[in-house]
Amino acid sequence: MTTAVRKKSILALAATALLALAAPLTLSGQASAASVSTWDKVAACESTGNWSIVSKNGLYYGGLQFSQATWLAYGGSQYASYANQATKQQQILIAEKVLAKQGPGAWPICGKPLIGDHADPYPAGTTYPNPASLPPGTLVKSPNGAAVKVMISGAGVPVAGSDVAADGYDLSRIVLVDDASFNSLPTVPPAGTVVHDQGGGVPRYVVVAGAALPISAADWTSGGYNSRPDMGVPTAWLQSAVAGRLPTGLAVMDQSGSDPSRYVMVGGAALAISGAEWTAYGYDQRALMGVPGDYLRALVANQLPSGTVLMDQSGTDPSRFVMIGGAAVPISDAEWTAYGYDQQTLMGVPGRWLAATAAKPVANGTIVKNVSGGDPMVYVMAGGMAVPLSAADYTAFGYDKRTLLGVPGAWEASAAAKAAPSDGTLLLSPDSNTVWQVVNGGSKKGLAASDFGPGKLDLNDVVTVPTALTAKLPTVTP
Repeated sequence: MTTAVRKKSILALAATALLALAAPLTLSGQASAASVSTWDKVAACESTGNWSIVSKNGLYYGGLQFSQATWLAYGGSQYASYANQATKQQQILIAEKVLAKQGPGAWPICGKPLIGDHADPYPAGTTYPNPASLPPGTLVKSPNGAAVKVMISGAGVPVAGSDVAADGYDLSRIVLVDDASFNSLPTVPPAGTVVHDQGGGVPRYVVVAGAALPISAADWTSGGYNSRPDMGVPTAWLQSAVAGRLPTGLAVMDQSGSDPSRYVMVGGAALAISGAEWTAYGYDQRALMGVPGDYLRALVANQLPSGTVLMDQSGTDPSRFVMIGGAAVPISDAEWTAYGYDQQTLMGVPGRWLAATAAKPVANGTIVKNVSGGDPMVYVMAGGMAVPLSAADYTAFGYDKRTLLGVPGAWEASAAAKAAPSDGTLLLSPDSNTVWQVVNGGSKKGLAASDFGPGKLDLNDVVTVPTALTAKLPTVTP
């Protein structure tokens, strides 16, 4: 289409646009309609059949090269701001309105195929394919929406605008499906689907409960993932799924079957379920999901976040606990309501795991304070002992840069009343460069530099405490 003819056409369309603003535009019959195949010919001439194109001069949009004024005048904004953002069908529907008002001359160069074609491109009762019957990788849209999905194992995974070029999706090959089918498509592939980034890359993932879990090279074969179809999925969706985590309450196991243990997900950690608890607590009534072994081992090593409130899943033990620095700290009945723990989500966990976690000391170096706020003292945990810190110590030791955790007052008082940290705790105080190790139930032994290193003690385990604590511990001489 020449520039001169386009300008003439624009003037004619602008005049029509003024009329369009005066009254609602409707398609008056199908006397000047044309079949989809004919519109494809017009698009092939106008835009080489690219329904999402914008002309080089930025004045014409979509497969039929609408000017913005024409697109808006004939109601295109009900579908998209610009014609190139609308579906092929939506562009044709607006073109039908233009054709009915202006005839084929609205496309001075490319409108010839429209002459004599009076077919309705989308007659009433048009049937659309069942999306479940379409091959994997097929792009689908509804006739009345702008969103695009790609079919993956019966799911319609959303395609973001940033995915189109990066992932090589061809929008000219979109298949229309009816609104109800499109909107009812699950947007997450079924559990067990093996996926990779459609844009490229080596990593492979398995979809479990909406999250994409990484599959290591060892798990690829031992878990049998290499025998499943490997599906490319949109980059943006995959990035979001990789960042997701398995939901609390989900029962999981090693997909390879080499580890017979069963686990329950709680707050991003996998907690072991004993054989007795598997049936007694009703875990056997839940769906058991196989996950990559290496990924599972990382979940088992995770700690529940501090502040998580727990109880025995069986319900036979009324005790309540709060996670603090990797340990389950008991909450007294009075504190349960007084401190607002009863307003938090209460997580049921396997009893054996809970007992073992309640027996652990809070991690060394954890900074705690009575959750009630009634006690202004701040403590640092060292070998199960809550060591009081002055305001000067709190900042001088750098503890003000760590998270301050509120803890039940009764437990804090008990931890602060201990005479000394447990044996093996490593201490350092500002009066000396000597690192001390607690031994013999409350004495201290000086350590040398040779005591630290690979296979030996770790300086990262040293807790800085006030001089008052190390000074009161008797020194054991070699």
